Amino acid sequence: MISKKSYNIIIAETAPIILSGLVSSIKKFKDLPANILEVDSKKSLLETISLEKIDLLLMNPTFGGLLHPEEIKKSSLNPDIKIFAIEIVKLNRSSLSLYDGHIHVADDLTEIRYKLGSLINPKKEKGEEKENLSQREKEIISFVVKGFTNQEIADKLFISVHTVMTHRKNIARKLQIHSATGLTIYAIVNNIVDLSEIKL
Repeated sequence: MISKKSYNIIIAETAPIILSGLVSSIKKFKDLPANILEVDSKKSLLETISLEKIDLLLMNPTFGGLLHPEEIKKSSLNPDIKIFAIEIVKLNRSSLSLYDGHIHVADDLTEIRYKLGSLINPKKEKGEEKENLSQREKEIISFVVKGFTNQEIADKLFISVHTVMTHRKNIARKLQIHSATGLTIYAIVNNIVDLSEIKL
């Protein structure tokens, strides 16, 4: 189903190859019609977000001399603006936690589209998941995406294999994710695991 809304997206990145790659990628998503604006300075970024309702800002964390996402949100005409980091080099979790999400330059189109899904299907409240995953379910996700078998997870958590399988069914139902790839992307995007922890 094609979304009727057109999204205003700013890309704050000075490297032309990364910039053109992001623009080209976003234009391929037919269910995400977007007006894409490119900015090349802190001044033009702050001016644009204060004058126009921007839905998403994709920003290199070093753009404009380390702008803090909260500073940008305070200046924005849209209080619900989403700010995603453009991750060129590996960022630590504390840096990534400042952003609503991130896109890595090595992400393929499927990963980018999944990450931008929050524009079309926004979360209810920050920190609230589709049906609130329990801490145990997050632990299960972490083990699953790291490649552990059901038996290994059961042994690690001192629970039965049947309980592990029940948790996995509940996770699939809550998240509506039924593939290992989808679950892995979800876990990375939501900081349940770090990319370095996953066996490739």
